[in-house]
Amino acid sequence: MSSTASLVACARLPLSAMFVATALLAPAPTVLAQDDGGSALSAQAAASLQKSLGDFVHYVLIGKPDLAQAAAEGVLGASVSDAALASLVDEGELAERLDRAVSRSRSMGEVSDFATRIASRVEEGRKALARDPRRIADAIGMLGGTQRQKMLAEDRLVAAGEYAAPQLLAALATTNDPAVELAVSRRLAGLKRYAVLPLAMSLRDLDAATQRKVVGILTEISWPTAIPFILEVASAEGTPVDVKAACDVAFTQLGGTSDSVSAQFEALARKFFDREDSLIPYPADAVNNLWSFERSTGLQADAVATSVFCDEMAMAMARRALAADSSNGAALALYVAADLRRENTLGSDAGASRYSPQFFATAAGASVCSDVLALAIDSRDTALVRDAIAVLADVAGAGRMTAAGGRNPLVESLGYSDRRVRLDAAIAIANAGPSSTFDSHFLVVPTLASALGERGQPRAAVLGGMNEDRSAIAGQLSAAGFDVVANGDGFDALANDVVRANGVDLVVVRGAADELAAAVGRVRASGLTSACPVLAIANAPEETAARRAFDGDMSVLVWTEGSTSESFRNAAGMIVSRMSGSAIDESEAAEYAARAAMALNAIAVGRSQVFNLADAQPALLRALADAQGGLRMMVAGVLAEYASADAQRALIDAAIDANGDEQVMLCDYAALAARKAGAAASDRQLSALRALISSSEGATADAAGRLYGSLDAGSSEAVKLIVD
Repeated sequence: MSSTASLVACARLPLSAMFVATALLAPAPTVLAQDDGGSALSAQAAASLQKSLGDFVHYVLIGKPDLAQAAAEGVLGASVSDAALASLVDEGELAERLDRAVSRSRSMGEVSDFATRIASRVEEGRKALARDPRRIADAIGMLGGTQRQKMLAEDRLVAAGEYAAPQLLAALATTNDPAVELAVSRRLAGLKRYAVLPLAMSLRDLDAATQRKVVGILTEISWPTAIPFILEVASAEGTPVDVKAACDVAFTQLGGTSDSVSAQFEALARKFFDREDSLIPYPADAVNNLWSFERSTGLQADAVATSVFCDEMAMAMARRALAADSSNGAALALYVAADLRRENTLGSDAGASRYSPQFFATAAGASVCSDVLALAIDSRDTALVRDAIAVLADVAGAGRMTAAGGRNPLVESLGYSDRRVRLDAAIAIANAGPSSTFDSHFLVVPTLASALGERGQPRAAVLGGMNEDRSAIAGQLSAAGFDVVANGDGFDALANDVVRANGVDLVVVRGAADELAAAVGRVRASGLTSACPVLAIANAPEETAARRAFDGDMSVLVWTEGSTSESFRNAAGMIVSRMSGSAIDESEAAEYAARAAMALNAIAVGRSQVFNLADAQPALLRALADAQGGLRMMVAGVLAEYASADAQRALIDAAIDANGDEQVMLCDYAALAARKAGAAASDRQLSALRALISSSEGATADAAGRLYGSLDAGSSEAVKLIVD
């Protein structure tokens, strides 16, 4: 018998039997489903574990940490599933006492860690029990039983949440019994928002009769996430009149406005992209479910990491928006942005696919990628900002990069608070060679110049607290490898120093819980630091309040004052890594310096009328004196093309003091500068150059001669050498 035929046959069974049969035949999600494990324990083992649990609770409550720890080790060392452990706690009526013991243990040192581990396992076990498909099936069967069974079934189904939806939907789809339909509909509606995504994602592919029933349930739940799905069915060709009428009523009652299916799905995709808390069914779980429906298999769940759940859903909603209107550029930008962010989050765990996120980003074109960059900036997602800039550098021309009128995210990136982003943007714009000025064009050259002296030491600012507090924090930051470039009791007191330092990689704030919230708000309000990671230092009594204030804000990490120096270093490194992918190290700094020098060279060679290389000359001259190897020669090339009098004289001094191949190259760069702008050498330099000529031979002499001739200092030196 086929699955469909089996389900149809179920409708002819008595009410309670029909519930059980339907539930057992229906597909159920496999994620986090596990046997309760209780039956696998022998009576002796169960009794022993029950005693260990009771002893642990008892000894914590009477303040005997040594005995409590021994009992906890017995609990955690037992070979038992989390589900079985949870069953023993709840069936043994230990739940309330265990909660009190966990709370009491917080003042008992190491015992607190054991208590937390036990509580965590019990909580995971309760989830596993609640979501076990067999228990859900039993609960559905009890809906047709006694009043007590119905109440127990309702409690179990509510605890199962969206995990109960597949079996309940299967029952709803196959029954012809009004009593069954009413009972199942009530239970689905009783799941409230947890039923919305499973039902909504199924709606398009259900048969007409079930569509009408589901639309009614979604209307009763009254959760606006369902609006695009309801409008999609109402707008589809061939939708029966009664289904369309139900959809129209639901659309109105749920507050729908736009009748564009594409626009509605685009708006929902944006909400998922913005990671609105209310859209994540189980934010504390490691995984959440992506739902899909096939008539042959029913409603199925695909578990994805919670960290990328919103990105996966944003992509799915954007895909539906594009299916409804292929010209919806905003939906395409959301798809590309979510796809890139998903890959950034998962890294090597992202898995291979036919087309990479970068493929869609480049194929979508510069306008869409510019929209992606705007999304990234608005969400302060530094990794995504850098991705979008890299794509724009590959696909956008100068005109598109610096276009005036409306928002220009790439130009906006020149003021972004992350150094990598500012450098990426400046390099991309400089290499494109714009022919006309644009907003913030004056930032490009100084930003490039700042990379020439970069040494890879992360920079930090300290905000709040007394002066002695800030000094102590600065000492910890220095020990952790940071250069503290700014500090102050208020943001305005450190803003100028942050500007002079060309930005910071970390802001450390200190104060009471309300002061921390205000300080972080001020940090976020400034373009200098809007995307900077923040380490918030809270005193021990206010730690909980501080953590609660920043719950869900990935850009802020709370560290408790008085903890170890090692934990401070770890916390500082962790928050910088989380937001920026780690501070710029020496190797990356050298790479950025080389890329910046190449961009400055492009400006110099192109004789840009937009950018003023005078803004970079001090940094170039310092780099010529301090840099080594290839970078020094690249800087010399820029100075040769710029060819100011100061640049020429610096090149001549560098050439005279150098040796070997480097001396030959520097002589030629100095000669190029002289040919471009005319001789500017001092008498001292001419004298030193004549000495170099007289003491050298071969390639060095040839290069020195070319430089001397380019300076047009007369032919007497050549005659002297011939006569001698």
